[in-house]
Amino acid sequence: MGFVKRTGQFFFVWRDKLPVPLVLAMAGCARPRLLNWLVGLPLILLGEALRIWALMHIGPKTRTRSICAERLITSGPYSHCRNPLYLANFTKILGFMVISGKAVFAAVVAMFYLLEFSTMIPYEEGFLAEQFPDAHKCYREVVPAFLPTLNANSRFDAAPNFTLPEALRSEKRTFASTSLILLLVAVAAAFRKEKSA
Repeated sequence: MGFVKRTGQFFFVWRDKLPVPLVLAMAGCARPRLLNWLVGLPLILLGEALRIWALMHIGPKTRTRSICAERLITSGPYSHCRNPLYLANFTKILGFMVISGKAVFAAVVAMFYLLEFSTMIPYEEGFLAEQFPDAHKCYREVVPAFLPTLNANSRFDAAPNFTLPEALRSEKRTFASTSLILLLVAVAAAFRKEKSA
């Protein structure tokens, strides 16, 4: 197993725990101004909306620690890019970096996620290519990995497999963690402001 595959597998297994130190660092260093909130919050909401759309097509199985796929999902946002959940997460992360108001913190976070995504995406796509060799090859040839096309590829156009309520239910933990992070940053920033007044 090569470095990229090993690292991608590590990030995949621990993807929900690894950001915790970054969240604590953000709460410790964030100096958000009103403009930071006004720009960052819409990015977080946009990322979350994309996550919900993707979950309506892929379902709640994205929560597992072991990689699995019963079929290749190519509909909805997956017809615009092959990794819409990572694109959604990146959009949310960008929102948090803007809210932090700290360029150095944003650079550290960007490097962390660059390493994570650049290993986790090939790890997952390697698995899918092994599971669905012909279908994945065809899919990979017409749909970009990360930067989406504006027009969906009609060959992969299909209705969602899950309902909006099912997608929202599967996002409960993400809603909770996002809200907690925003609250933590707001409280820490207010505490610092009061202390310096």
